[in-house]
Amino acid sequence: MSSAAVPVAIILGWVILSLVIGVLAGIKRKFTLEGYLVSGRSLGLIFLYVLMAGEIYSAYAFLGTGGWAYSYGMPIMYAIGYGALAYAFGYFYAKYVWKVGKYFKCVTQADYFHVRYNSRALAALVALIGIVFNVPYLQLQLQGLGYIVNVGSLNTISIKAGIVIGMVIMMIYVYTSGLRGISWTNLLQASLMFIVAWAILFAVPFKQFGGVGNLFKTLIQVKPDHVVLHPPLGIAWYVSTLILCGLGFFMYPQMYPSIYSARDLKILKKNYTLLPLYSLFMIPVILAGLTVAAMGIKLGAPDEAVLKAVEVSYSSWVLGIVGAGGFAAAASTASAIILTLAGLLSKNLYTIIKPTASDKELVLASRISVILFGVTAMVLALFAPGRLVALLLLAYSGITQMFPAAVLGIFWKRMNKYSAGAGMIAGLITVTIIKFGLKRNPLGIHFGLWGLLVNFIVTIIVAYATKPDENFEKFREAFA
Repeated sequence: MSSAAVPVAIILGWVILSLVIGVLAGIKRKFTLEGYLVSGRSLGLIFLYVLMAGEIYSAYAFLGTGGWAYSYGMPIMYAIGYGALAYAFGYFYAKYVWKVGKYFKCVTQADYFHVRYNSRALAALVALIGIVFNVPYLQLQLQGLGYIVNVGSLNTISIKAGIVIGMVIMMIYVYTSGLRGISWTNLLQASLMFIVAWAILFAVPFKQFGGVGNLFKTLIQVKPDHVVLHPPLGIAWYVSTLILCGLGFFMYPQMYPSIYSARDLKILKKNYTLLPLYSLFMIPVILAGLTVAAMGIKLGAPDEAVLKAVEVSYSSWVLGIVGAGGFAAAASTASAIILTLAGLLSKNLYTIIKPTASDKELVLASRISVILFGVTAMVLALFAPGRLVALLLLAYSGITQMFPAAVLGIFWKRMNKYSAGAGMIAGLITVTIIKFGLKRNPLGIHFGLWGLLVNFIVTIIVAYATKPDENFEKFREAFA
Protein backbone atom coordinates (compact mmCIF):
# COMPACT_ATOMS: atom_id res chain seq x y z
CA MET A 1 0.00 0.00 0.00
CA SER A 2 1.42 3.42 -0.97
CA SER A 3 2.06 6.12 1.63
CA ALA A 4 -0.78 8.19 0.13
CA ALA A 5 -3.37 5.41 0.28
CA VAL A 6 -4.20 5.76 3.99
CA PRO A 7 -4.69 9.56 4.11
CA VAL A 8 -6.71 9.42 0.87
CA ALA A 9 -8.90 6.69 2.36
CA ILE A 10 -9.45 8.70 5.55
CA ILE A 11 -10.43 11.86 3.66
CA LEU A 12 -12.72 10.08 1.21
CA GLY A 13 -14.24 8.04 4.04
CA TRP A 14 -15.11 11.23 5.89
CA VAL A 15 -16.56 12.77 2.73
CA ILE A 16 -18.81 9.74 2.19
CA LEU A 17 -19.87 9.71 5.85
CA SER A 18 -20.85 13.40 5.57
CA LEU A 19 -22.88 12.65 2.47
CA VAL A 20 -24.73 9.75 4.08
CA ILE A 21 -25.56 11.68 7.26
CA GLY A 22 -26.65 14.75 5.32
CA VAL A 23 -28.92 12.83 2.97
CA LEU A 24 -30.47 10.65 5.69
CA ALA A 25 -31.42 13.77 7.67
CA GLY A 26 -34.04 14.72 5.11
CA ILE A 27 -34.48 12.04 2.47
CA LYS A 28 -37.94 10.94 3.68
CA ARG A 29 -39.23 14.38 4.57
CA LYS A 30 -41.55 16.63 2.61
CA PHE A 31 -40.26 20.12 3.32
CA THR A 32 -42.15 23.38 3.48
CA LEU A 33 -40.02 26.42 2.64
CA GLU A 34 -39.74 27.16 6.36
CA GLY A 35 -38.69 23.57 7.04
CA TYR A 36 -36.17 23.57 4.19
CA LEU A 37 -34.51 26.94 4.89
CA VAL A 38 -34.73 27.29 8.71
CA SER A 39 -35.40 23.71 9.87
CA GLY A 40 -38.90 24.61 11.04
CA ARG A 41 -37.47 26.91 13.77
CA SER A 42 -36.90 23.80 15.88
CA LEU A 43 -33.17 23.54 16.66
CA GLY A 44 -32.07 22.95 20.23
CA LEU A 45 -28.81 24.12 21.79
CA ILE A 46 -26.51 21.35 20.52
CA PHE A 47 -27.60 21.45 16.89
CA LEU A 48 -27.77 25.25 16.87
CA TYR A 49 -24.27 25.44 18.36
CA VAL A 50 -22.64 23.10 15.85
CA LEU A 51 -24.60 24.68 12.99
CA MET A 52 -23.27 28.14 13.77
CA ALA A 53 -19.77 26.96 14.70
CA GLY A 54 -19.52 25.13 11.40
CA GLU A 55 -20.84 28.12 9.44
CA ILE A 56 -18.52 30.59 11.13
CA TYR A 57 -15.25 28.67 11.27
CA SER A 58 -14.56 27.82 7.68
CA ALA A 59 -11.74 27.03 5.28
CA TYR A 60 -10.57 30.57 5.98
CA ALA A 61 -10.26 29.81 9.71
CA PHE A 62 -8.64 26.42 9.07
CA LEU A 63 -6.28 27.37 6.23
CA GLY A 64 -6.43 31.13 5.67
CA THR A 65 -5.43 32.09 9.21
CA GLY A 66 -2.51 29.67 9.08
CA GLY A 67 -1.55 31.01 5.66
CA TRP A 68 -1.51 34.62 6.82
CA ALA A 69 0.35 33.69 10.00
CA TYR A 70 2.95 32.08 7.72
CA SER A 71 3.11 35.12 5.41
CA TYR A 72 2.75 38.07 7.81
CA GLY A 73 2.84 36.79 11.38
CA MET A 74 0.96 38.55 14.16
CA PRO A 75 -1.33 40.78 12.03
CA ILE A 76 -3.48 37.64 11.70
CA MET A 77 -4.48 38.17 15.33
CA TYR A 78 -7.15 40.50 14.00
CA ALA A 79 -9.10 37.26 13.41
CA ILE A 80 -9.26 36.63 17.16
CA GLY A 81 -9.98 40.29 17.93
CA TYR A 82 -12.87 40.73 15.55
CA GLY A 83 -14.46 37.54 16.84
CA ALA A 84 -14.63 39.08 20.32
CA LEU A 85 -16.22 42.25 18.92
CA ALA A 86 -18.64 40.28 16.75
CA TYR A 87 -19.91 38.02 19.54
CA ALA A 88 -20.41 40.93 21.91
CA PHE A 89 -22.50 42.68 19.26
CA GLY A 90 -24.27 39.49 18.19
CA TYR A 91 -25.45 38.63 21.69
CA PHE A 92 -27.65 41.74 21.69
CA TYR A 93 -28.48 41.97 17.99
CA ALA A 94 -29.47 38.33 17.39
CA LYS A 95 -32.46 38.51 19.75
CA TYR A 96 -34.03 41.22 17.59
CA VAL A 97 -33.48 39.19 14.43
CA TRP A 98 -34.99 36.10 16.06
CA LYS A 99 -38.07 37.97 17.31
CA VAL A 100 -38.68 39.57 13.92
CA GLY A 101 -38.18 36.22 12.18
CA LYS A 102 -40.67 34.44 14.44
CA TYR A 103 -43.28 37.22 14.40
CA PHE A 104 -43.23 37.86 10.65
CA LYS A 105 -42.27 34.31 9.52
CA CYS A 106 -38.98 35.43 7.92
CA VAL A 107 -36.75 32.78 6.33
CA THR A 108 -34.04 34.95 4.71
CA GLN A 109 -32.04 38.05 5.57
CA ALA A 110 -33.85 40.00 2.84
CA ASP A 111 -37.18 39.11 4.53
CA TYR A 112 -35.96 40.97 7.63
CA PHE A 113 -35.35 44.13 5.57
CA HIS A 114 -38.65 43.68 3.77
CA VAL A 115 -40.73 43.67 6.94
CA ARG A 116 -38.77 46.58 8.45
CA TYR A 117 -38.94 48.89 5.43
CA ASN A 118 -42.02 47.47 3.66
CA SER A 119 -40.14 47.48 0.34
CA ARG A 120 -39.70 44.60 -2.10
CA ALA A 121 -37.16 46.68 -4.01
CA LEU A 122 -34.96 47.10 -0.93
CA ALA A 123 -35.32 43.40 -0.12
CA ALA A 124 -34.21 42.62 -3.68
CA LEU A 125 -31.19 44.93 -3.28
CA VAL A 126 -30.24 43.18 -0.04
CA ALA A 127 -30.63 39.80 -1.72
CA LEU A 128 -28.40 40.90 -4.62
CA ILE A 129 -25.72 42.25 -2.27
CA GLY A 130 -25.84 39.01 -0.29
CA ILE A 131 -25.47 36.94 -3.44
CA VAL A 132 -22.76 39.01 -5.15
CA PHE A 133 -20.52 39.30 -2.09
CA ASN A 134 -21.16 35.83 -0.70
CA VAL A 135 -20.16 34.02 -3.88
CA PRO A 136 -16.46 34.95 -3.23
CA TYR A 137 -16.88 33.57 0.30
CA LEU A 138 -18.28 30.35 -1.17
CA GLN A 139 -15.42 30.29 -3.64
CA LEU A 140 -13.04 30.61 -0.69
CA GLN A 141 -14.43 27.44 0.86
CA LEU A 142 -14.02 25.45 -2.35
CA GLN A 143 -10.44 26.61 -2.89
CA GLY A 144 -9.61 25.64 0.68
CA LEU A 145 -11.24 22.30 0.15
CA GLY A 146 -9.15 21.75 -2.99
CA TYR A 147 -5.91 22.52 -1.15
CA ILE A 148 -6.88 20.17 1.63
CA VAL A 149 -7.67 17.20 -0.56
CA ASN A 150 -4.55 17.78 -2.68
CA VAL A 151 -2.05 18.06 0.17
CA GLY A 152 -3.86 15.53 2.35
CA SER A 153 -3.63 12.95 -0.43
CA LEU A 154 0.09 13.69 -0.90
CA ASN A 155 -0.74 15.22 -4.31
CA THR A 156 -2.54 12.06 -5.45
CA ILE A 157 -5.78 14.00 -5.97
CA SER A 158 -5.43 17.33 -7.78
CA ILE A 159 -6.74 20.60 -6.36
CA LYS A 160 -9.33 20.83 -9.13
CA ALA A 161 -10.51 17.28 -8.57
CA GLY A 162 -10.87 18.02 -4.85
CA ILE A 163 -12.99 21.08 -5.58
CA VAL A 164 -15.30 19.12 -7.85
CA ILE A 165 -15.65 16.18 -5.44
CA GLY A 166 -16.42 18.42 -2.47
CA MET A 167 -18.92 20.58 -4.33
CA VAL A 168 -20.85 17.64 -5.74
CA ILE A 169 -21.11 16.05 -2.29
CA MET A 170 -22.40 19.26 -0.73
CA MET A 171 -24.92 19.95 -3.49
CA ILE A 172 -26.40 16.48 -3.02
CA TYR A 173 -27.09 16.71 0.71
CA VAL A 174 -28.09 20.38 0.69
CA TYR A 175 -30.48 19.73 -2.21
CA THR A 176 -31.96 16.77 -0.33
CA SER A 177 -32.16 17.97 3.27
CA GLY A 178 -31.78 21.75 3.49
CA LEU A 179 -30.79 23.28 6.84
CA ARG A 180 -31.70 20.10 8.71
CA GLY A 181 -29.09 18.16 6.73
CA ILE A 182 -26.49 20.88 7.30
CA SER A 183 -27.09 20.86 11.06
CA TRP A 184 -26.66 17.08 11.19
CA THR A 185 -23.46 17.08 9.13
CA ASN A 186 -22.11 20.00 11.16
CA LEU A 187 -22.46 17.89 14.29
CA LEU A 188 -19.73 15.75 12.72
CA GLN A 189 -17.77 18.56 11.07
CA ALA A 190 -17.51 20.96 14.01
CA SER A 191 -16.51 18.18 16.40
CA LEU A 192 -13.71 16.98 14.12
CA MET A 193 -12.41 20.52 13.49
CA PHE A 194 -12.06 21.23 17.21
CA ILE A 195 -10.40 17.87 17.94
CA VAL A 196 -7.93 18.23 15.07
CA ALA A 197 -6.93 21.71 16.20
CA TRP A 198 -6.16 20.82 19.81
CA ALA A 199 -5.08 17.18 19.51
CA ILE A 200 -2.84 17.57 16.44
CA LEU A 201 -2.05 21.15 15.45
CA PHE A 202 -1.34 22.45 18.96
CA ALA A 203 1.47 19.90 19.28
CA VAL A 204 3.26 21.09 16.11
CA PRO A 205 5.40 23.85 17.73
CA PHE A 206 6.29 21.46 20.55
CA LYS A 207 7.45 18.83 18.06
CA GLN A 208 9.52 21.28 16.01
CA PHE A 209 10.83 23.72 18.64
CA GLY A 210 10.10 22.16 22.02
CA GLY A 211 7.39 24.66 22.88
CA VAL A 212 5.62 27.88 21.99
CA GLY A 213 8.25 30.03 23.74
CA ASN A 214 11.06 28.58 21.62
CA LEU A 215 8.94 29.06 18.49
CA PHE A 216 8.73 32.81 19.15
CA LYS A 217 12.43 33.03 20.05
CA THR A 218 13.19 31.54 16.65
CA LEU A 219 10.77 33.89 14.89
CA ILE A 220 12.44 36.90 16.51
CA GLN A 221 15.72 35.75 14.99
CA VAL A 222 14.63 34.68 11.50
CA LYS A 223 11.49 36.78 10.85
CA PRO A 224 11.36 39.64 13.39
CA ASP A 225 8.51 41.40 11.57
CA HIS A 226 6.32 38.35 12.26
CA VAL A 227 6.11 39.09 15.99
CA VAL A 228 4.68 42.63 15.78
CA LEU A 229 1.23 43.77 14.74
CA HIS A 230 1.94 46.53 12.24
CA PRO A 231 4.63 45.57 9.64
CA PRO A 232 4.09 45.13 6.76
CA LEU A 233 0.35 45.91 6.65
CA GLY A 234 0.27 48.76 9.16
CA ILE A 235 -1.56 49.31 12.45
CA ALA A 236 -4.30 51.30 10.68
CA TRP A 237 -5.03 48.25 8.51
CA TYR A 238 -5.12 46.01 11.58
CA VAL A 239 -7.55 48.16 13.58
CA SER A 240 -9.80 49.06 10.63
CA THR A 241 -10.01 45.45 9.45
CA LEU A 242 -10.85 44.29 12.97
CA ILE A 243 -13.69 46.84 13.17
CA LEU A 244 -14.96 46.06 9.66
CA CYS A 245 -15.12 42.32 10.28
CA GLY A 246 -16.50 42.68 13.79
CA LEU A 247 -19.41 44.80 12.57
CA GLY A 248 -19.95 42.85 9.37
CA PHE A 249 -19.91 39.42 10.99
CA PHE A 250 -23.68 39.27 11.51
CA MET A 251 -24.49 40.90 8.20
CA TYR A 252 -23.71 37.70 6.31
CA PRO A 253 -26.98 36.31 4.91
CA GLN A 254 -26.34 32.81 6.26
CA MET A 255 -26.36 34.08 9.84
CA TYR A 256 -30.04 35.04 9.66
CA PRO A 257 -31.56 31.60 8.87
CA SER A 258 -29.38 30.13 11.63
CA ILE A 259 -30.77 32.64 14.11
CA TYR A 260 -34.33 32.03 12.90
CA SER A 261 -33.85 28.27 13.37
CA ALA A 262 -33.41 28.48 17.16
CA ARG A 263 -36.30 26.88 19.05
CA ASP A 264 -36.53 29.73 21.55
CA LEU A 265 -34.74 32.87 22.68
CA LYS A 266 -33.18 31.23 25.74
CA ILE A 267 -31.39 28.67 23.56
CA LEU A 268 -30.20 31.42 21.23
CA LYS A 269 -28.66 33.43 24.08
CA LYS A 270 -26.93 30.37 25.54
CA ASN A 271 -25.52 29.66 22.12
CA TYR A 272 -23.93 33.09 21.85
CA THR A 273 -22.33 32.81 25.28
CA LEU A 274 -20.74 29.48 24.30
CA LEU A 275 -19.64 30.21 20.71
CA PRO A 276 -16.55 32.26 21.73
CA LEU A 277 -15.11 29.10 23.30
CA TYR A 278 -15.11 27.44 19.90
CA SER A 279 -13.09 30.31 18.41
CA LEU A 280 -10.13 29.20 20.51
CA PHE A 281 -9.53 26.49 17.92
CA MET A 282 -7.87 29.13 15.71
CA ILE A 283 -4.95 29.48 18.14
CA PRO A 284 -3.37 26.11 17.22
CA VAL A 285 -3.99 26.90 13.53
CA ILE A 286 -2.09 30.19 13.83
CA LEU A 287 0.73 28.49 15.75
CA ALA A 288 1.04 25.89 13.00
CA GLY A 289 1.43 28.63 10.38
CA LEU A 290 4.03 30.44 12.48
CA THR A 291 5.92 27.17 12.92
CA VAL A 292 6.26 26.69 9.17
CA ALA A 293 7.47 30.29 8.82
CA ALA A 294 10.05 29.83 11.58
CA MET A 295 11.32 26.65 9.93
CA GLY A 296 12.00 28.60 6.73
CA ILE A 297 9.91 26.30 4.55
CA LYS A 298 9.01 27.74 1.15
CA LEU A 299 5.45 27.08 0.01
CA GLY A 300 3.89 27.25 -3.42
CA ALA A 301 0.76 28.74 -1.82
CA PRO A 302 0.76 30.24 1.72
CA ASP A 303 -2.67 28.74 2.40
CA GLU A 304 -1.01 25.31 2.47
CA ALA A 305 0.94 26.19 5.63
CA VAL A 306 -1.22 24.26 8.11
CA LEU A 307 -1.18 21.07 6.07
CA LYS A 308 2.58 21.44 5.50
CA ALA A 309 3.08 21.77 9.27
CA VAL A 310 1.32 18.43 9.74
CA GLU A 311 3.16 16.81 6.84
CA VAL A 312 6.59 17.59 8.34
CA SER A 313 5.56 16.75 11.90
CA TYR A 314 3.55 13.52 11.66
CA SER A 315 3.16 10.28 9.75
CA SER A 316 1.15 10.47 6.54
CA TRP A 317 -1.99 8.93 8.05
CA VAL A 318 -2.29 11.88 10.47
CA LEU A 319 -2.35 14.17 7.45
CA GLY A 320 -5.45 12.29 6.35
CA ILE A 321 -7.21 13.14 9.64
CA VAL A 322 -6.25 16.81 9.35
CA GLY A 323 -7.33 16.76 5.72
CA ALA A 324 -10.71 15.44 6.81
CA GLY A 325 -10.90 18.22 9.42
CA GLY A 326 -10.10 20.80 6.77
CA PHE A 327 -12.76 19.37 4.51
CA ALA A 328 -15.17 19.59 7.44
CA ALA A 329 -14.33 23.28 7.93
CA ALA A 330 -14.89 24.10 4.26
CA ALA A 331 -17.99 21.96 3.77
CA SER A 332 -19.79 23.11 6.92
CA THR A 333 -19.61 26.74 5.83
CA ALA A 334 -20.01 26.23 2.08
CA SER A 335 -23.17 24.15 2.48
CA ALA A 336 -24.83 26.88 4.58
CA ILE A 337 -23.84 29.56 2.07
CA ILE A 338 -25.27 27.59 -0.84
CA LEU A 339 -28.59 27.11 0.93
CA THR A 340 -28.75 30.76 1.98
CA LEU A 341 -28.08 32.07 -1.51
CA ALA A 342 -30.68 29.67 -2.86
CA GLY A 343 -33.22 31.03 -0.38
CA LEU A 344 -32.49 34.63 -1.37
CA LEU A 345 -32.89 33.83 -5.06
CA SER A 346 -36.13 31.90 -4.65
CA LYS A 347 -37.87 33.83 -1.84
CA ASN A 348 -36.79 37.39 -2.61
CA LEU A 349 -36.00 37.51 -6.34
CA TYR A 350 -38.05 34.76 -7.98
CA THR A 351 -41.19 36.02 -6.21
CA ILE A 352 -40.76 39.39 -7.94
CA ILE A 353 -41.23 37.58 -11.25
CA LYS A 354 -43.96 35.32 -9.89
CA PRO A 355 -45.61 36.76 -6.74
CA THR A 356 -48.18 33.94 -6.68
CA ALA A 357 -45.60 31.16 -6.42
CA SER A 358 -46.73 28.43 -4.01
CA ASP A 359 -44.71 27.21 -1.05
CA LYS A 360 -44.00 23.95 -2.88
CA GLU A 361 -42.81 25.85 -5.94
CA LEU A 362 -40.47 27.97 -3.82
CA VAL A 363 -38.93 24.86 -2.28
CA LEU A 364 -38.27 23.53 -5.77
CA ALA A 365 -36.83 26.89 -6.85
CA SER A 366 -34.54 26.81 -3.81
CA ARG A 367 -33.32 23.34 -4.68
CA ILE A 368 -32.62 24.29 -8.29
CA SER A 369 -30.78 27.38 -7.01
CA VAL A 370 -28.58 25.16 -4.84
CA ILE A 371 -27.26 23.55 -8.02
CA LEU A 372 -26.94 26.92 -9.78
CA PHE A 373 -24.82 28.53 -7.06
CA GLY A 374 -22.81 25.39 -6.44
CA VAL A 375 -21.77 25.16 -10.08
CA THR A 376 -21.04 28.91 -10.30
CA ALA A 377 -18.76 28.89 -7.27
CA MET A 378 -17.08 25.73 -8.49
CA VAL A 379 -16.25 27.32 -11.85
CA LEU A 380 -14.82 30.42 -10.12
CA ALA A 381 -12.71 28.30 -7.78
CA LEU A 382 -11.39 26.25 -10.70
CA PHE A 383 -10.60 29.07 -13.09
CA ALA A 384 -10.29 32.30 -11.05
CA PRO A 385 -8.62 31.39 -7.74
CA GLY A 386 -7.53 33.98 -5.18
CA ARG A 387 -5.90 34.19 -1.74
CA LEU A 388 -8.31 32.96 0.94
CA VAL A 389 -8.04 35.94 3.29
CA ALA A 390 -8.20 38.39 0.36
CA LEU A 391 -11.46 36.76 -0.78
CA LEU A 392 -12.82 36.90 2.76
CA LEU A 393 -12.07 40.61 3.16
CA LEU A 394 -13.59 41.41 -0.26
CA ALA A 395 -16.76 39.65 0.89
CA TYR A 396 -16.77 41.56 4.19
CA SER A 397 -16.36 44.92 2.44
CA GLY A 398 -19.66 44.45 0.60
CA ILE A 399 -21.67 42.57 3.21
CA THR A 400 -20.92 45.12 5.94
CA GLN A 401 -22.68 47.85 3.94
CA MET A 402 -25.97 46.45 5.27
CA PHE A 403 -25.01 47.29 8.87
CA PRO A 404 -26.47 50.83 9.16
CA ALA A 405 -29.87 49.86 7.70
CA ALA A 406 -30.04 46.67 9.79
CA VAL A 407 -29.08 48.18 13.14
CA LEU A 408 -30.36 51.77 12.95
CA GLY A 409 -33.65 50.41 11.64
CA ILE A 410 -34.34 48.71 14.97
CA PHE A 411 -34.28 51.88 17.05
CA TRP A 412 -34.52 54.94 14.81
CA LYS A 413 -37.95 55.88 13.47
CA ARG A 414 -36.53 58.22 10.82
CA MET A 415 -34.90 55.31 8.99
CA ASN A 416 -36.80 54.49 5.80
CA LYS A 417 -36.28 52.57 2.58
CA TYR A 418 -34.69 55.60 0.87
CA SER A 419 -32.04 56.20 3.53
CA ALA A 420 -31.34 52.47 3.83
CA GLY A 421 -30.96 51.95 0.09
CA ALA A 422 -29.01 55.17 -0.54
CA GLY A 423 -26.55 54.33 2.24
CA MET A 424 -25.91 50.83 0.92
CA ILE A 425 -25.40 52.02 -2.65
CA ALA A 426 -23.09 54.87 -1.57
CA GLY A 427 -21.03 52.44 0.50
CA LEU A 428 -20.74 49.97 -2.36
CA ILE A 429 -19.72 52.70 -4.81
CA THR A 430 -17.02 53.85 -2.38
CA VAL A 431 -15.71 50.32 -1.94
CA THR A 432 -15.61 49.79 -5.71
CA ILE A 433 -13.75 53.07 -6.39
CA ILE A 434 -11.11 52.43 -3.74
CA LYS A 435 -10.63 48.73 -4.44
CA PHE A 436 -10.56 48.82 -8.23
CA GLY A 437 -9.80 52.50 -8.95
CA LEU A 438 -7.30 53.69 -6.34
CA LYS A 439 -6.12 50.11 -5.69
CA ARG A 440 -4.82 51.12 -2.27
CA ASN A 441 -6.20 51.80 1.20
CA PRO A 442 -6.17 55.58 1.95
CA LEU A 443 -4.31 56.26 5.24
CA GLY A 444 -3.85 52.48 5.49
CA ILE A 445 -7.51 52.07 6.52
CA HIS A 446 -9.27 49.09 4.93
CA PHE A 447 -11.36 50.09 1.91
CA GLY A 448 -14.44 48.37 3.35
CA LEU A 449 -14.43 50.65 6.41
CA TRP A 450 -14.22 53.72 4.16
CA GLY A 451 -17.32 52.42 2.44
CA LEU A 452 -19.08 51.99 5.78
CA LEU A 453 -18.18 55.55 6.84
CA VAL A 454 -19.66 57.01 3.64
CA ASN A 455 -22.65 54.69 4.09
CA PHE A 456 -23.42 56.07 7.56
CA ILE A 457 -23.09 59.69 6.41
CA VAL A 458 -25.39 59.23 3.41
CA THR A 459 -27.88 57.18 5.45
CA ILE A 460 -28.25 59.89 8.11
CA ILE A 461 -28.47 62.75 5.59
CA VAL A 462 -31.16 61.02 3.52
CA ALA A 463 -33.07 59.99 6.67
CA TYR A 464 -33.36 63.62 7.77
CA ALA A 465 -34.20 64.76 4.22
CA THR A 466 -37.13 62.35 3.88
CA LYS A 467 -40.20 61.39 5.90
CA PRO A 468 -39.96 58.84 8.75
CA ASP A 469 -41.06 55.32 7.92
CA GLU A 470 -44.71 54.70 8.78
CA ASN A 471 -43.97 50.96 8.99
CA PHE A 472 -41.74 51.42 12.06
CA GLU A 473 -44.44 50.86 14.68
CA LYS A 474 -45.69 47.70 12.97
CA PHE A 475 -42.12 46.38 12.86
CA ARG A 476 -41.67 47.11 16.57
CA GLU A 477 -44.68 44.92 17.39
CA ALA A 478 -42.31 41.94 17.16
CA PHE A 479 -40.50 43.15 20.30
CA ALA A 480 -43.59 43.59 22.45
